[in-house]
Amino acid sequence: MEKKYNKQGVIGSVIFHAIILLILIFFGLKALPNEEEGILVNLGNVQTGQGKIEPPKASTTPSTPPVQKTTPPPKPVEESSSKSEENVKTQDFEEAPVVKTKAQLQKEKEEKKKREEEKAKQKRKEEEDRKKRLEEERIANEKAIAEAKAVEEKRLKEEAERKKREEEQRIKDEARNNVGSAFGKSNSTSVSEGDAGGSGNQGYVTGDPNSTNRTGSGLGNSGNGADLTGRSLVGGLPQPEYNIQEQGVVVISIKVNRSGIVTSAEYEFNGSSTQNQTLIAAAKKAAMKAKFNRDSSAAMEQKGTIRYTFELN
Repeated sequence: MEKKYNKQGVIGSVIFHAIILLILIFFGLKALPNEEEGILVNLGNVQTGQGKIEPPKASTTPSTPPVQKTTPPPKPVEESSSKSEENVKTQDFEEAPVVKTKAQLQKEKEEKKKREEEKAKQKRKEEEDRKKRLEEERIANEKAIAEAKAVEEKRLKEEAERKKREEEQRIKDEARNNVGSAFGKSNSTSVSEGDAGGSGNQGYVTGDPNSTNRTGSGLGNSGNGADLTGRSLVGGLPQPEYNIQEQGVVVISIKVNRSGIVTSAEYEFNGSSTQNQTLIAAAKKAAMKAKFNRDSSAAMEQKGTIRYTFELN
């Protein structure tokens, strides 16, 4: 197929050139017209001269007087630059377009792609920074809300504890006043008794109005009771559990923290009338369950005693 096209091309080319040749022969090749004849003149370079000998051809160039060259004054740079700019501006032809090679086009394409990737990367980074900033603000707001909530809860808790202490103190004062009025000595019109100062009847609600003791459990040498200076039981004294036929008094030395919780319970020999280990263990277990009123001004561990009287079942 390719040979056929080549053959046709050769034939067409021969026919085309033959036609051109015929056109030149019939229309283009004409004889030049004969010019009018004239007088042959001598070779020279001026209109005047004298002598019969022809000067050599080297001297055909007319001699001209030397021209004195004068150095023109230097032109301002601005003028030359302005002229060059005018020359550039007054050009009436356009520069030929630059034909870029395949390698240049590929390089420009890669550079464009690289710029676009850098732009997209910068945009992603800005978006990530924005999200990170919003997340930090959200965490800071949540933390501030949590702190405010904790402060409010602490305030409410302290307020509740304060009201509870006030209520306990009110009940305690009311009970003391009632006991003082109910168990006062019948042969006296006094409404106040004690040696601790203040008004009221010093002692315990479980005590004996005829007793001169101002401190202690208020039970004398019988019954169960607790002795913790300035503190009172909350909810009553827990009773020991035992199932043996033994009797006697067991005194337990206790330590109580400011919250009213018993932190230690040990057997106290003084005041005890038995060393039965079963009774002692039952007394210690019951003493650890005792609760006293809260007192923030008390010692870290306030010492006291709990007395248990065991009887035969």
